[in-house]
Amino acid sequence: MTDGSSYGSHPEYLPDFMNDPRDDDGRQVTKLDFAENRALAAATLSRFPAATGDVIDFGSTPFEDRLWWDDEEHWTRMAAELFSSYAERDERIAVIWGNYLMPTVTMPVDVAVRHARDILDAGPHFWIHPLGGSVLIECLMDGQVTVVTIPSG
Repeated sequence: MTDGSSYGSHPEYLPDFMNDPRDDDGRQVTKLDFAENRALAAATLSRFPAATGDVIDFGSTPFEDRLWWDDEEHWTRMAAELFSSYAERDERIAVIWGNYLMPTVTMPVDVAVRHARDILDAGPHFWIHPLGGSVLIECLMDGQVTVVTIPSG
């Protein structure tokens, strides 16, 4: 278990717009502190068994849908469809990074859609959670995207 000292220690790894206070979209991004990140993880990601590399073990967890993107352009179309399917237009989504050095962020759905390619390019794998919703979307760098309902606590 980590003490949180490395959590969010390298926000410069985030997509550039997320660190730009002059950018209209960047100003809408909120970086979660360690306690906020732990609370979000406890309500989402931590409710699933982990496989190697901290991805969800879908061998023991049923999922709703599994999709594959071929390239960045395909990902941007897929992300727009996923976000609109699982989040209301005025809601925020959280992006939980597989790299603990990057802070978890929240942003409006429309900002996430506009910057879907930037989010993907930040890598490594990441999870998207529409706040207030009941799904978690796991996005892996090999093109696999899996939608899963979060088990109740």
